[in-house]
Amino acid sequence: MRPAVAALGGDATSVLADANELHGTAHSVLLARYAIHEINTDSGMRVREFLNQDGIVFAVAWSGPVVPGLKGLLGPGFAAYSHALAALQQPGLHRSLRIASGDLVVEFGGHLRAYSGRAFLPALMPSGMPTAELR
Repeated sequence: MRPAVAALGGDATSVLADANELHGTAHSVLLARYAIHEINTDSGMRVREFLNQDGIVFAVAWSGPVVPGLKGLLGPGFAAYSHALAALQQPGLHRSLRIASGDLVVEFGGHLRAYSGRAFLPALMPSGMPTAELR
């Protein structure tokens, strides 16, 4: 599977490119304070990209049989994520993981063929939006 390319902090132009890269179909939902672009694949992968009113990706959530390419999803934030991951006190396999580094939060977990997670930039989220909506 090729990595998704819509990175946090990016814009909406990459959603269709992501659907092509993941060999999935995309559809969008426009809400009052943000939009959700969802990509579904035949393999069961679901990637949801959340865009604020300025058209900037402030969060990405995923679920499916594998963890998607985080380098593509996190974009420039991947370096901070990698550094925080390397600094964990107990390296190895984790069923769930939460990393908050600077203005980036990454959470994921699961088990074989059932993974889910999310990454978001709190500073770009709509004011008052609960993180529970990022699923």
